[in-house]
Amino acid sequence: MKTYFISDLHLGHANCIRFDKRPWETAEEMDMEIIRRWNRKVRKEDHVYMLGDFAYRNRTTIADYTKQMNGHIHLIRGNHDKRSEAYESCFHEVVDYKDMVIMADGVKCRLILSHYFIPFYNGARHMAFMLHGHTHKTEESVMEERIKEDIRRKGLRCEAYNVGAMWQDYEPQTFEEIIARQGRKIPLI
Repeated sequence: MKTYFISDLHLGHANCIRFDKRPWETAEEMDMEIIRRWNRKVRKEDHVYMLGDFAYRNRTTIADYTKQMNGHIHLIRGNHDKRSEAYESCFHEVVDYKDMVIMADGVKCRLILSHYFIPFYNGARHMAFMLHGHTHKTEESVMEERIKEDIRRKGLRCEAYNVGAMWQDYEPQTFEEIIARQGRKIPLI
């Protein structure tokens, strides 16, 4: 069993294709390819933490999407996720924020999961990592990275990583893959 992370799929959201410069012509084409990539990697027994904005207002129901996707999907609510029983019943778990521990490369790692970047997240000074999404490929994401770098330059620890789909080739990644994408290795000291 593996654990994966991703954010901002925005299934069914045609405008995301334009503003993220996603490599598809239509929302239907995007949805099919994202689900194909997801299932190529994720097995039925795996757990995927979806850090917000799973889908957008469209004709396809959330259940139609989740029934096609492998794994147990845990939703960390984002600004486009509905607060309704019908929406939330399609997921293994639905929360606004999660503080969890996983094993990565044989090391216990504390993870803080939120749709939104929190500069001084809980446990930052005590070896916790933050995974988030929300800002896509926008000026806000550039500013976010500057803030993280400024925190580090001041001598404070800030191991926060954007797991937006657009940064992960539109497929879930393990924590080890996320860290490697940053050019780092576990354990981080």
